[in-house]
Amino acid sequence: MAEQVEIRKEVEFEEEKMRLKWTTEKLEKKLVYDSERCVGCGLCREVCPSNAIELGPIPEIAMGEIEAPKIMINQDACSYCGLCAAVCPVKAIRFEMGGKPILEMEEYPKLLKEVKVDEDKCAPCLICQYTCPNDAIKVNLSIPKKEDLVKYEKPPGKIEGTIRIDKEKCVLCGRCELLCGAIEISWKDVKPNDPRPGYDIRVVEEECDYCGLCKEICPYDAIEVECKTKVEREIMKPEVSGKVEVNLDNCITCGWCAKSCPKNAIMVNKAFEGELSITDIDKCDPVGCKACLRICPGNVWFVPETPEEKRKFPKIAFVTDYCGFCGACQNACPVKIIKVRRTKVRYTKPKGMAWANAWERAFRKLVGKAEPEPKPKLPKTEREPVVPVAEEKEEIPQPRSDVKRQLVDVIERIKRFLRDRGARVLVERGKTEKLLEKFKEAA
Repeated sequence: MAEQVEIRKEVEFEEEKMRLKWTTEKLEKKLVYDSERCVGCGLCREVCPSNAIELGPIPEIAMGEIEAPKIMINQDACSYCGLCAAVCPVKAIRFEMGGKPILEMEEYPKLLKEVKVDEDKCAPCLICQYTCPNDAIKVNLSIPKKEDLVKYEKPPGKIEGTIRIDKEKCVLCGRCELLCGAIEISWKDVKPNDPRPGYDIRVVEEECDYCGLCKEICPYDAIEVECKTKVEREIMKPEVSGKVEVNLDNCITCGWCAKSCPKNAIMVNKAFEGELSITDIDKCDPVGCKACLRICPGNVWFVPETPEEKRKFPKIAFVTDYCGFCGACQNACPVKIIKVRRTKVRYTKPKGMAWANAWERAFRKLVGKAEPEPKPKLPKTEREPVVPVAEEKEEIPQPRSDVKRQLVDVIERIKRFLRDRGARVLVERGKTEKLLEKFKEAA
């Protein structure tokens, strides 16, 4: 006789996180959903074999009309397989088996994403760090201060000279500003149609002593300095060092770092390849909506600003180079005019597990290439013929026509209320009073 296994299921909430636990005497599985990291792409829902995941009201969330989790997980339906964690591009879902994350286990498949930095080409500078939309890049840049490199034998008087920055060559990398307080860069948030992290650079000549160190450390030969005053001073050589570190947990392989690097020192291999398109631009309302801009984790979308951009893109536009093809924008669009089509997915193959084929089908499903699941072959059995039994017809009294119309109208209003995602969110959050208010309005 088979041994009975007791399974305990628990759910815990902590701020923006939901923890689901599946425990037996010999094994514990834990699934953690972080709603703050989640972008509502729905990849987890697409691969879930037990239909335990449902999208929340993504358009309303993206437009700021409601605060709610972007997905809802049915604990009773969840099979604790970990597929959702394996495909999540932003690590909003994490899954552990026996205390070990499955993404650290070789036998489990996972999305393949790669960022390589060629240290021989790298300047280094701060551009990739400033342009990354997900804080996935940190540049540990070491540049000494000018005050520590320039030593005067006696206090200098007024020093005359000239300094010129060629703004055609300058990429606003930030090295000179870190070196010297006389140089100031005006920084800004990057946009796909304006990808440089800075918009201007200037020299406060009252503070400049024309030492020439900024010229020496500029990797783009954009600075010219001439000192016209004879000054007794020692100028030491600046030693610049740095290393680019990539946090793959935060990285969505959007490609911003590779596109923005002036030295072409970064290579990105995306987990997905695909196409992004708009089907009916006339329905778009970029003034009142902007749902795609707000939800996109790759900073792909922008509203045209210049006359040239407005002629080319009448309402809203995107740069496919920065797209990770997750599908969040498609889910967020309230008028359903954004289409994301994935054509290729890169992932590690599952190794030596009984359900490896099912896992492979799930990953291929993300690009529309999954073959149908094989149907189990059941043995043929002989059945006795079914003899129909005559049923007595019972006359059911019918309500008056006016009462029937009122009843049908009430039922339709209730059905619309139950289909409303906002109502389902109120149910998930246990806000019964608010739910009853809305129910009374609907009925």
